[in-house]
Amino acid sequence: MGLETGKCDVLGVDYGVGTHAGILSAIARSAEELASGLGWPGGVNSLLESLGRATGVSRVWIFQTVKLTSSHITQNYTFEWASDPKYKQIGMSMFNMFTTSIDQPEYRDMVQSRKQGGWQKVVTEQLSDGWLRDYLVGQNIKSMLTLPVMVEGAWWGTLGFDDCERDYDWSDEEISLLRTAGYLISNAVLTDRLSAKRKQFSILKEITDSHAWSYDFNSGQVWCSQELIHSVPMPMDGILLSLHEALRMIHPNDRRPFIKAVRDYVEGREEGLRQDVRVYSDCGEARWMEFIGNLRKDSKGQPEQLAGIAVDITARKEDEARLLAEASTDPLTGVTNRREFERLFQHHFEEARQNNSSFALLLVDIDYFKGLNDKFGHTVGDNVLWYFTEICGSILRSQDVIARLGGDEFAILLPDVMLKTARNIGERIRRYVVSKPYSTEGRRVFMTVSVGVALCCSNYASTEEVMQSADKALYSAKKSGRNCLVSTADPQYIEGGF
Repeated sequence: MGLETGKCDVLGVDYGVGTHAGILSAIARSAEELASGLGWPGGVNSLLESLGRATGVSRVWIFQTVKLTSSHITQNYTFEWASDPKYKQIGMSMFNMFTTSIDQPEYRDMVQSRKQGGWQKVVTEQLSDGWLRDYLVGQNIKSMLTLPVMVEGAWWGTLGFDDCERDYDWSDEEISLLRTAGYLISNAVLTDRLSAKRKQFSILKEITDSHAWSYDFNSGQVWCSQELIHSVPMPMDGILLSLHEALRMIHPNDRRPFIKAVRDYVEGREEGLRQDVRVYSDCGEARWMEFIGNLRKDSKGQPEQLAGIAVDITARKEDEARLLAEASTDPLTGVTNRREFERLFQHHFEEARQNNSSFALLLVDIDYFKGLNDKFGHTVGDNVLWYFTEICGSILRSQDVIARLGGDEFAILLPDVMLKTARNIGERIRRYVVSKPYSTEGRRVFMTVSVGVALCCSNYASTEEVMQSADKALYSAKKSGRNCLVSTADPQYIEGGF
């Protein structure tokens, strides 16, 4: 025999009604339609028709479980195929979002069986008198088969086959084949849910610049949308990473806090997961992302999946940093402003008392600054103030603080120093100012500074006392002819006041 060809979609159309081959062929055709584009709900309607014609029943239907309590169940008649218009029930008010009591033992057993994934079949004439028989007779149903539709381990709904003409006893083989149809419906529901979530996420992504992510507790793998990692878009839906690889994408300073936040949420110490972390892209750029997650558990209550979104908050963090800087820095010179200085001053004072340590406070005035302003103009005057802070920045340590208190008055905090070191630093600044005048448009602007130094140790009761001592030292420097440094330990220091 030579090569033969044919169309797959016509295979099985001649199989007899009720044959295993006919049922299997109907399921196969419907599976192809569901997978090739009809999907939900179009493919489901086609599936019910194929199953109805293959089995020869009067009606094939789907009830969706809307709500189930210990005493009632609410369902909706969502899909139906009928072999004849007289068997049609969909659209009847009695089946539109209908609620049924489950106090009847027969119905309660049926509901429990469906919840557990079991099938139910019945021939009406073989039933004893009771609620179920009356219910079926009232609908002219002579025999019925129902199969649960389970979605992600939960009873989503019921697939039913009603025969109003035959007392048909379904065989185990037929039930096994038709159970496959339940799986197809389940997959269609999941596919529809996934499609809806993708659409929702696509809208959310456009609005918030967010990315999807998930962690599988069983495989230990992390999945994320490729935009979270790749700076250049790639032709892929997502990226799979090991947990170790994923954690390496997080800034080192943010890893431990993030892991702690996840553990606190998974172990029930926190009600939700929201954590800001810096994430590296493949080009090494760090972006601020807010990770929002939700935990899903299995039927035994064990963590199964942690999934959520990561929202790019880089712009927000930059705004926060800018606002914080504006609130704590002097706009002219860029150094700490008076309010932030007072906070840091108090912090260092309390820390020194607790640790029995010391720190120094330097008060610095630019000598005759008003005359300099009058001679060269306010623009040059402003530049001189900025230039002075640049000089200090080149001399001071990273832990030191320089602040502009107002006008030409500056304060410097030197943590963990003794008086000798504080004097040396102050002298370096004073000498540098003298030796490196500010230059502008070919002109040099010579200036000098006066410096007052106070060492804060246990003999001071408050920051106000430290400030008064440094202020007296500064006054003493000015009284000594300016362009000099005076500390509270020097002979020039005027103890009695101004």
